[in-house]
Amino acid sequence: DDHFLFVSGDRNLTVAGMERDWPEGRGIFHNKDKTFLTWVNEEDQLRIISMQSGGDVRAVFDRLARGIKAVGDSVKAESGKDFMLDAKYGYVHSCPTNLGTGMRASVHVDLPGYTKEGLKTLEARCEELHLQPRGTRGESGGQTGVTYDISNKHRLGYSEVQLVQKMIDGVNTLYTEDKVLKKKHGL
Repeated sequence: DDHFLFVSGDRNLTVAGMERDWPEGRGIFHNKDKTFLTWVNEEDQLRIISMQSGGDVRAVFDRLARGIKAVGDSVKAESGKDFMLDAKYGYVHSCPTNLGTGMRASVHVDLPGYTKEGLKTLEARCEELHLQPRGTRGESGGQTGVTYDISNKHRLGYSEVQLVQKMIDGVNTLYTEDKVLKKKHGL
């Protein structure tokens, strides 16, 4: 039900040798409320996630910032090393689409008007807004119903704050446009 477990069998991960010894050497650690998680040795060596139901993006972002600092401080205390960060290119990742900040800010939003118009229409509009639509089960999980996971498309060349704001502005635009599409389709 939580839908944050690792999924084996991704062809791209297999070809890259990132599914060797599956599932040993991997893990998910989370807080009691499951609003803060760390994934260890999945697609990236470390993925830090902050999430919650509702629309309080600020609380999610604040928790993420505190969590990244706490994890970084812990790694430094244990190993004496910092995260690999390049001043120009950002953090080093296994997944090239995450170069830069590595941050994917997303929300789940119901878009019944866009669903009626078709996925291609939503994808084209998201491209214009520099967003990426996914199903609620992740990039390879497919689309079900009218709920989409909408996130910033870019990671490189922007700050975390800029990426979150791009996502917020884009989702607000999609939601406003969806109201018009719902009327058009009598929804």
